[in-house]
Amino acid sequence: MFDVKKIRRLAALLEKIPNEFENVYVVPECFTREMAALFKRLKLPIRALMRDEETRKELFGIPVLKTAEASANFNERTLLIITVENSVPIIQTTFNVKVSGGLWALPALVISVYEAMAVYNHLMILKMMRLYEEDGLSDIKNPATLANKFAQGLTTMLNPNFQNFKYELWNSRHYSKPRYDFDDTAIVIQGPIAYDNNYTVETFKFYRSIYPNVPIIVSTWKGESNSAFRKECKDNSIVLLENNPPPSPGLFNVDMQLKSSFQGVKYVFENTNAKFVLKTRTDQRINYFSFLIYFKNLIETFPPNGDKLNQRIIFLGGDDTRAYPFHPHDFLSFGHVRDIFKMYDIPFHGDNGKLGYKKRHKERLDKINRLVNATTCRFNYDMVTEQSRKLYKLNKMMNRIYWPEMWLTRTFYEKYIAPVDETKLYETSWKFIVDYLILIDFDAIKLDWFKYENMRYSPGFAYSKNDAFARWLDMYRNFKIDWV
Repeated sequence: MFDVKKIRRLAALLEKIPNEFENVYVVPECFTREMAALFKRLKLPIRALMRDEETRKELFGIPVLKTAEASANFNERTLLIITVENSVPIIQTTFNVKVSGGLWALPALVISVYEAMAVYNHLMILKMMRLYEEDGLSDIKNPATLANKFAQGLTTMLNPNFQNFKYELWNSRHYSKPRYDFDDTAIVIQGPIAYDNNYTVETFKFYRSIYPNVPIIVSTWKGESNSAFRKECKDNSIVLLENNPPPSPGLFNVDMQLKSSFQGVKYVFENTNAKFVLKTRTDQRINYFSFLIYFKNLIETFPPNGDKLNQRIIFLGGDDTRAYPFHPHDFLSFGHVRDIFKMYDIPFHGDNGKLGYKKRHKERLDKINRLVNATTCRFNYDMVTEQSRKLYKLNKMMNRIYWPEMWLTRTFYEKYIAPVDETKLYETSWKFIVDYLILIDFDAIKLDWFKYENMRYSPGFAYSKNDAFARWLDMYRNFKIDWV
């Protein structure tokens, strides 16, 4: 997660450069198109990238020079910008460059790829605020707060690929939040506490302001909470569960998720009158005010096509939900409290630490990815409406793969719904989706997840997968198989 104070400081330093320096040279450990766009936006006097090993004459429209060539133009108003892949504590430093007659120490500014993106976003939100002022909307208070929230990654709805910036900012900030007084639904927030920018605390305070009577449980690990966090929990009527970790974390920490989720839902089941429960994470925030209303109405509108569960379970979906069996996104689930209790009342995965397992796992997964792409399995009706040889081959290869999502969902299915025929893995998974699940879009609930903030604008990332509900509805109405 971004350090907001650092982003503001970097933005201020970058904006001063055109007035203080006449020559700027970039020393690129890592350099991206987004960085070039930021420098262009700020009208920085970038003369060249210094890369001794580079054979190209320019990169993203910026000339490329060897250090010896560039240093010939250095003077007292020259600045170096050092671009790195990962953030480092230092911002300003000096950089020693060989010149004729010895070394020359030049002032330098250090910025990472993701910090450059955050600065760009920070400046964009400030520009939007100026547009508000031009429209006469002067009653928006404290624009710095909005810029702060944007830099933290707390406003997913501002993604320009999907939303109208101006409308969303005004609509979601100008009007006061609603308050819903029901108490038949609980929220379980599980995982290690996110202390950066007080993220977990601000998340449950946000939920509490909308749902004053809803039981909210933070299920974390012993040693995670400090006195300030415990006080915030007490002041906001939050139940804090501090659990012992499982014997092993499990593959990709699946057992850590399994235990903290189970303990939270178990508390709801045994100590409240809640009929429904939402399981989410400590590093995520739902920014859509009426999310619990939305969830409850969905599962009341679409009853399950079977008697194994009380009601459907809601997950977030994407292409991989259909392309890989038993693979709904595991970080958010909503449903009847008895069904969600069963979801996490399953055996641990264990360490699975046999020699070579991880290597074999990766090799098998690489083969599957190639086959999935080659057969356009990302939802191809021709494949799923008949027992094809391609589908049989995919079933056979996928049977030994267990990502966290697959371990949780398949184990739950086998324990509480029906045995799984290993030769019909995909068919069973798709029928499970149609009969017992609802898949919804990320942006429908304005989900923020700072773990992948650096990938937010990547077209292939889950934030771009906002057709999950439409595809699920298509499956719900049209998907029919008779061999499972």
